[in-house]
Amino acid sequence: MARIRILNAAQVGQLLVMKDVVEGVERIYRLYSTGRAGLWPTVFHEFDPGVRDMDIKSGYLDGAGIFGLKMVAWSAGNPARGLPALSGVVVVADTDTGLPLGIVDGMSLTSLRTGAAGAVGAARLARPDATRALICGTGAQGRAQLAGLAEVLPSLKHVDASSPDAAGAQAYAEEMGHLHPNLTVRAVPWEERGAAAQQAQVVVACTPSREAYLKSEWIRPGTHINAIGTDARTKQELEPELVRRCRLVADSRAQTLDHGELYHAYSAGLVRREDVAEMGEVLEGLAPGRNSPEEITLFDSTGMALQDLICAHRALQRAEERGVGTLVEL
Repeated sequence: MARIRILNAAQVGQLLVMKDVVEGVERIYRLYSTGRAGLWPTVFHEFDPGVRDMDIKSGYLDGAGIFGLKMVAWSAGNPARGLPALSGVVVVADTDTGLPLGIVDGMSLTSLRTGAAGAVGAARLARPDATRALICGTGAQGRAQLAGLAEVLPSLKHVDASSPDAAGAQAYAEEMGHLHPNLTVRAVPWEERGAAAQQAQVVVACTPSREAYLKSEWIRPGTHINAIGTDARTKQELEPELVRRCRLVADSRAQTLDHGELYHAYSAGLVRREDVAEMGEVLEGLAPGRNSPEEITLFDSTGMALQDLICAHRALQRAEERGVGTLVEL
Protein backbone atom coordinates (compact mmCIF):
# COMPACT_ATOMS: atom_id res chain seq x y z
CA MET A 1 0.00 0.00 0.00
CA ALA A 2 1.22 3.50 -0.84
CA ARG A 3 1.52 5.98 2.03
CA ILE A 4 1.12 9.58 1.03
CA ARG A 5 1.61 12.75 3.05
CA ILE A 6 -0.88 15.61 2.89
CA LEU A 7 0.21 19.18 3.66
CA ASN A 8 -2.11 22.13 4.15
CA ALA A 9 -1.34 25.80 3.51
CA ALA A 10 -0.24 26.57 7.06
CA GLN A 11 2.17 23.65 7.03
CA VAL A 12 3.66 24.73 3.71
CA GLY A 13 4.26 28.17 5.25
CA GLN A 14 6.08 26.55 8.16
CA LEU A 15 8.28 24.42 5.92
CA LEU A 16 9.32 26.84 3.14
CA VAL A 17 10.64 30.40 3.03
CA MET A 18 11.11 32.61 -0.02
CA LYS A 19 14.88 32.07 -0.17
CA ASP A 20 14.36 28.28 -0.46
CA VAL A 21 11.79 28.71 -3.19
CA VAL A 22 13.91 31.14 -5.24
CA GLU A 23 16.72 28.56 -5.21
CA GLY A 24 14.31 25.81 -6.26
CA VAL A 25 12.83 27.87 -9.10
CA GLU A 26 16.29 28.78 -10.39
CA ARG A 27 17.17 25.07 -10.39
CA ILE A 28 14.02 24.30 -12.38
CA TYR A 29 14.85 26.86 -15.05
CA ARG A 30 18.35 25.41 -15.44
CA LEU A 31 17.11 21.81 -15.64
CA TYR A 32 14.34 22.66 -18.10
CA SER A 33 16.48 24.66 -20.52
CA THR A 34 19.17 21.95 -20.58
CA GLY A 35 16.77 19.07 -21.25
CA ARG A 36 16.76 17.52 -17.77
CA ALA A 37 13.12 18.33 -17.07
CA GLY A 38 10.02 18.61 -19.22
CA LEU A 39 6.46 19.88 -19.38
CA TRP A 40 3.37 18.19 -20.74
CA PRO A 41 0.62 20.18 -22.49
CA THR A 42 -1.49 22.41 -20.26
CA VAL A 43 -5.18 21.61 -19.93
CA PHE A 44 -7.38 24.71 -19.63
CA HIS A 45 -11.15 24.88 -19.63
CA GLU A 46 -13.61 27.72 -19.05
CA PHE A 47 -16.83 26.39 -17.56
CA ASP A 48 -18.30 29.89 -17.79
CA PRO A 49 -15.99 32.44 -19.48
CA GLY A 50 -14.89 35.13 -17.07
CA VAL A 51 -16.69 33.41 -14.19
CA ARG A 52 -15.33 29.86 -13.69
CA ASP A 53 -12.32 28.07 -15.14
CA MET A 54 -9.69 25.44 -14.35
CA ASP A 55 -6.27 24.36 -15.54
CA ILE A 56 -3.99 21.37 -15.08
CA LYS A 57 -0.24 21.76 -15.52
CA SER A 58 2.09 18.78 -15.31
CA GLY A 59 5.65 17.66 -15.95
CA TYR A 60 8.65 15.62 -14.84
CA LEU A 61 12.05 16.25 -13.26
CA ASP A 62 14.70 13.71 -14.18
CA GLY A 63 17.14 15.50 -11.89
CA ALA A 64 14.89 14.98 -8.86
CA GLY A 65 13.25 11.67 -9.80
CA ILE A 66 9.71 13.01 -9.59
CA PHE A 67 6.73 13.83 -11.78
CA GLY A 68 3.31 15.25 -11.04
CA LEU A 69 0.69 17.88 -11.64
CA LYS A 70 -1.01 20.97 -10.30
CA MET A 71 -4.76 21.44 -10.65
CA VAL A 72 -6.17 24.93 -10.08
CA ALA A 73 -9.76 26.14 -10.27
CA TRP A 74 -11.11 29.70 -10.20
CA SER A 75 -14.68 30.74 -9.41
CA ALA A 76 -15.56 34.43 -9.27
CA GLY A 77 -18.62 33.70 -7.14
CA ASN A 78 -16.81 31.90 -4.35
CA PRO A 79 -16.07 34.90 -2.10
CA ALA A 80 -19.82 35.52 -1.78
CA ARG A 81 -20.07 31.93 -0.52
CA GLY A 82 -17.31 32.45 2.00
CA LEU A 83 -14.91 30.39 -0.15
CA PRO A 84 -11.62 31.34 -1.83
CA ALA A 85 -11.88 32.33 -5.49
CA LEU A 86 -8.81 30.20 -6.27
CA SER A 87 -8.19 26.66 -5.06
CA GLY A 88 -5.82 23.92 -6.07
CA VAL A 89 -3.62 20.97 -5.17
CA VAL A 90 -0.23 19.64 -6.25
CA VAL A 91 0.32 15.89 -6.54
CA VAL A 92 3.92 14.62 -6.49
CA ALA A 93 4.86 11.07 -7.53
CA ASP A 94 8.06 9.00 -7.65
CA THR A 95 9.40 8.45 -11.17
CA ASP A 96 10.88 5.03 -10.34
CA THR A 97 7.83 3.42 -8.71
CA GLY A 98 5.08 5.62 -10.12
CA LEU A 99 3.58 5.84 -6.63
CA PRO A 100 2.30 9.15 -5.24
CA LEU A 101 4.46 10.74 -2.55
CA GLY A 102 2.16 13.49 -1.40
CA ILE A 103 -0.62 15.98 -1.95
CA VAL A 104 0.18 19.59 -1.12
CA ASP A 105 -2.01 22.69 -0.94
CA GLY A 106 -1.60 24.34 -4.31
CA MET A 107 -2.43 27.95 -3.51
CA SER A 108 0.30 28.45 -0.92
CA LEU A 109 2.80 26.87 -3.31
CA THR A 110 1.53 28.92 -6.25
CA SER A 111 1.98 32.18 -4.36
CA LEU A 112 5.46 31.24 -3.18
CA ARG A 113 6.81 29.85 -6.44
CA THR A 114 5.28 32.59 -8.61
CA GLY A 115 6.70 35.21 -6.28
CA ALA A 116 10.03 33.41 -6.56
CA ALA A 117 9.76 33.35 -10.37
CA GLY A 118 9.30 37.12 -10.32
CA ALA A 119 12.28 37.37 -7.99
CA VAL A 120 14.47 35.44 -10.43
CA GLY A 121 13.30 37.64 -13.29
CA ALA A 122 14.10 40.82 -11.38
CA ALA A 123 17.43 39.54 -10.08
CA ARG A 124 18.64 38.62 -13.57
CA LEU A 125 17.05 41.35 -15.70
CA ALA A 126 16.33 44.46 -13.62
CA ARG A 127 18.92 47.17 -13.18
CA PRO A 128 20.84 46.48 -9.95
CA ASP A 129 20.25 50.07 -8.82
CA ALA A 130 16.44 49.85 -9.11
CA THR A 131 14.80 51.75 -6.24
CA ARG A 132 11.12 51.96 -7.25
CA ALA A 133 8.60 49.31 -8.32
CA LEU A 134 4.99 49.35 -9.46
CA ILE A 135 2.90 46.26 -8.70
CA CYS A 136 -0.39 46.02 -10.60
CA GLY A 137 -2.59 43.56 -8.73
CA THR A 138 -2.90 43.53 -4.95
CA GLY A 139 -4.25 40.07 -4.19
CA ALA A 140 -2.30 37.09 -2.90
CA GLN A 141 -0.01 37.15 -5.92
CA GLY A 142 0.74 40.84 -5.49
CA ARG A 143 1.85 40.07 -1.95
CA ALA A 144 4.08 37.22 -3.10
CA GLN A 145 5.59 39.36 -5.85
CA LEU A 146 6.60 42.02 -3.35
CA ALA A 147 8.12 39.36 -1.08
CA GLY A 148 10.15 38.11 -4.04
CA LEU A 149 11.37 41.58 -5.03
CA ALA A 150 12.35 42.34 -1.44
CA GLU A 151 14.40 39.13 -1.37
CA VAL A 152 16.56 39.97 -4.41
CA LEU A 153 16.61 43.78 -4.83
CA PRO A 154 18.48 45.29 -1.88
CA SER A 155 18.29 48.75 -3.49
CA LEU A 156 14.47 48.75 -3.57
CA LYS A 157 13.00 51.58 -1.49
CA HIS A 158 9.56 52.51 -2.87
CA VAL A 159 6.66 50.33 -4.02
CA ASP A 160 3.50 51.65 -5.64
CA ALA A 161 0.53 49.27 -5.58
CA SER A 162 -2.41 49.68 -7.93
CA SER A 163 -5.62 47.76 -8.50
CA PRO A 164 -9.13 48.37 -9.83
CA ASP A 165 -10.13 47.48 -6.25
CA ALA A 166 -9.16 50.70 -4.47
CA ALA A 167 -9.97 49.37 -1.00
CA GLY A 168 -7.93 46.26 -1.70
CA ALA A 169 -4.96 48.36 -2.83
CA GLN A 170 -5.12 50.45 0.33
CA ALA A 171 -5.29 47.36 2.54
CA TYR A 172 -2.35 45.91 0.61
CA ALA A 173 -0.25 49.04 1.12
CA GLU A 174 -0.90 49.03 4.86
CA GLU A 175 -0.20 45.31 5.25
CA MET A 176 2.91 45.25 3.07
CA GLY A 177 4.29 48.39 4.67
CA HIS A 178 4.05 46.63 8.03
CA LEU A 179 5.64 43.41 6.74
CA HIS A 180 8.43 45.28 4.92
CA PRO A 181 9.26 48.24 7.18
CA ASN A 182 12.32 49.14 5.09
CA LEU A 183 10.04 49.89 2.12
CA THR A 184 7.66 52.77 1.50
CA VAL A 185 4.49 51.17 0.13
CA ARG A 186 1.65 53.35 -1.13
CA ALA A 187 -1.65 52.68 -2.87
CA VAL A 188 -2.02 54.33 -6.29
CA PRO A 189 -5.48 54.82 -7.87
CA TRP A 190 -5.94 52.59 -10.90
CA GLU A 191 -6.48 55.57 -13.19
CA GLU A 192 -3.05 56.91 -12.09
CA ARG A 193 -1.10 53.71 -12.79
CA GLY A 194 0.43 55.24 -15.92
CA ALA A 195 2.18 57.97 -13.94
CA ALA A 196 3.41 55.37 -11.46
CA ALA A 197 4.72 53.19 -14.30
CA GLN A 198 6.70 56.14 -15.68
CA GLN A 199 8.52 56.48 -12.35
CA ALA A 200 9.21 52.77 -11.80
CA GLN A 201 12.35 50.84 -12.69
CA VAL A 202 10.50 47.54 -12.10
CA VAL A 203 6.88 46.93 -13.14
CA VAL A 204 5.02 43.79 -12.09
CA ALA A 205 1.75 42.81 -13.81
CA CYS A 206 -0.11 40.19 -11.78
CA THR A 207 -3.84 40.53 -12.46
CA PRO A 208 -6.33 38.22 -14.24
CA SER A 209 -7.07 40.95 -16.80
CA ARG A 210 -8.49 39.97 -20.18
CA GLU A 211 -7.53 43.32 -21.73
CA ALA A 212 -4.13 45.03 -21.92
CA TYR A 213 -3.87 47.80 -19.34
CA LEU A 214 -0.12 48.64 -19.42
CA LYS A 215 0.61 50.99 -22.31
CA SER A 216 3.88 51.16 -24.20
CA GLU A 217 4.07 54.94 -23.86
CA TRP A 218 4.27 54.65 -20.06
CA ILE A 219 7.41 52.51 -19.93
CA ARG A 220 10.75 54.30 -19.86
CA PRO A 221 14.09 52.95 -21.12
CA GLY A 222 15.84 50.84 -18.49
CA THR A 223 12.63 49.44 -17.01
CA HIS A 224 12.22 45.75 -16.24
CA ILE A 225 8.75 44.15 -16.49
CA ASN A 226 7.64 40.92 -14.85
CA ALA A 227 4.53 39.66 -16.71
CA ILE A 228 2.90 37.25 -14.29
CA GLY A 229 -0.87 37.15 -14.73
CA THR A 230 -1.34 35.97 -18.32
CA ASP A 231 -1.50 32.23 -17.64
CA ALA A 232 -4.12 31.56 -20.34
CA ARG A 233 -4.51 32.86 -23.89
CA THR A 234 -7.73 34.68 -22.94
CA LYS A 235 -5.76 36.89 -20.53
CA GLN A 236 -3.57 39.89 -21.37
CA GLU A 237 -1.90 42.70 -19.41
CA LEU A 238 0.60 44.39 -21.78
CA GLU A 239 0.08 46.13 -25.10
CA PRO A 240 1.79 44.04 -27.80
CA GLU A 241 3.68 47.15 -28.92
CA LEU A 242 5.26 47.31 -25.46
CA VAL A 243 6.37 43.69 -25.81
CA ARG A 244 7.98 44.54 -29.16
CA ARG A 245 10.23 47.13 -27.47
CA CYS A 246 11.63 44.67 -24.93
CA ARG A 247 14.53 42.27 -24.54
CA LEU A 248 12.46 39.08 -24.27
CA VAL A 249 12.98 36.26 -21.78
CA ALA A 250 10.44 33.54 -20.93
CA ASP A 251 10.30 30.65 -18.50
CA SER A 252 9.33 28.28 -21.34
CA ARG A 253 9.69 29.29 -24.98
CA ALA A 254 7.33 26.48 -26.00
CA GLN A 255 4.58 27.67 -23.64
CA THR A 256 4.65 31.16 -25.12
CA LEU A 257 3.17 29.67 -28.29
CA ASP A 258 0.02 28.88 -26.29
CA HIS A 259 -0.37 31.72 -23.80
CA GLY A 260 1.38 34.64 -22.16
CA GLU A 261 2.20 38.14 -23.31
CA LEU A 262 4.46 36.76 -26.03
CA TYR A 263 1.56 34.75 -27.45
CA HIS A 264 -0.33 37.99 -28.12
CA ALA A 265 2.76 39.66 -29.60
CA TYR A 266 3.33 36.65 -31.88
CA SER A 267 -0.32 36.84 -32.97
CA ALA A 268 0.12 40.52 -33.82
CA GLY A 269 3.22 39.72 -35.89
CA LEU A 270 5.41 41.97 -33.73
CA VAL A 271 7.97 39.46 -32.42
CA ARG A 272 9.33 36.05 -33.42
CA ARG A 273 9.99 32.96 -31.35
CA GLU A 274 13.69 33.19 -32.16
CA ASP A 275 13.76 36.62 -30.48
CA VAL A 276 13.02 34.96 -27.12
CA ALA A 277 15.53 33.52 -24.66
CA GLU A 278 14.62 31.18 -21.80
CA MET A 279 15.49 32.11 -18.24
CA GLY A 280 17.37 28.82 -17.88
CA GLU A 281 19.54 29.83 -20.83
CA VAL A 282 20.29 33.15 -19.16
CA LEU A 283 21.15 31.41 -15.87
CA GLU A 284 23.39 28.91 -17.66
CA GLY A 285 25.19 31.64 -19.61
CA LEU A 286 23.78 30.36 -22.91
CA ALA A 287 21.94 33.62 -23.67
CA PRO A 288 22.39 37.22 -22.50
CA GLY A 289 20.06 38.84 -20.01
CA ARG A 290 20.09 42.64 -19.83
CA ASN A 291 22.43 44.07 -22.47
CA SER A 292 22.53 47.71 -21.37
CA PRO A 293 21.22 50.06 -18.66
CA GLU A 294 18.78 51.59 -21.16
CA GLU A 295 17.28 48.32 -22.40
CA ILE A 296 13.68 47.48 -21.50
CA THR A 297 13.51 43.87 -20.36
CA LEU A 298 10.51 41.57 -20.10
CA PHE A 299 10.23 38.28 -18.24
CA ASP A 300 7.14 36.46 -19.49
CA SER A 301 6.44 34.07 -16.62
CA THR A 302 3.77 31.80 -18.08
CA GLY A 303 3.91 29.39 -15.13
CA MET A 304 5.43 25.92 -15.01
CA ALA A 305 4.18 22.93 -13.05
CA LEU A 306 7.85 22.08 -12.52
CA GLN A 307 8.10 25.01 -10.11
CA ASP A 308 5.26 23.64 -8.02
CA LEU A 309 6.67 20.13 -8.14
CA ILE A 310 10.13 20.97 -6.89
CA CYS A 311 8.74 23.19 -4.12
CA ALA A 312 6.16 20.58 -3.11
CA HIS A 313 8.87 17.90 -3.09
CA ARG A 314 11.09 20.04 -0.88
CA ALA A 315 8.19 20.69 1.49
CA LEU A 316 7.38 16.96 1.63
CA GLN A 317 11.01 16.09 2.38
CA ARG A 318 11.13 18.58 5.24
CA ALA A 319 7.74 17.42 6.47
CA GLU A 320 9.02 13.86 6.68
CA GLU A 321 12.09 14.99 8.63
CA ARG A 322 9.96 16.99 11.09
CA GLY A 323 6.93 14.73 11.28
CA VAL A 324 4.60 17.37 9.81
CA GLY A 325 1.43 16.63 7.86
CA THR A 326 -1.14 13.86 7.67
CA LEU A 327 -0.21 10.37 6.46
CA VAL A 328 -2.82 8.40 4.53
CA GLU A 329 -2.63 4.84 3.20
CA LEU A 330 -4.23 4.30 -0.20
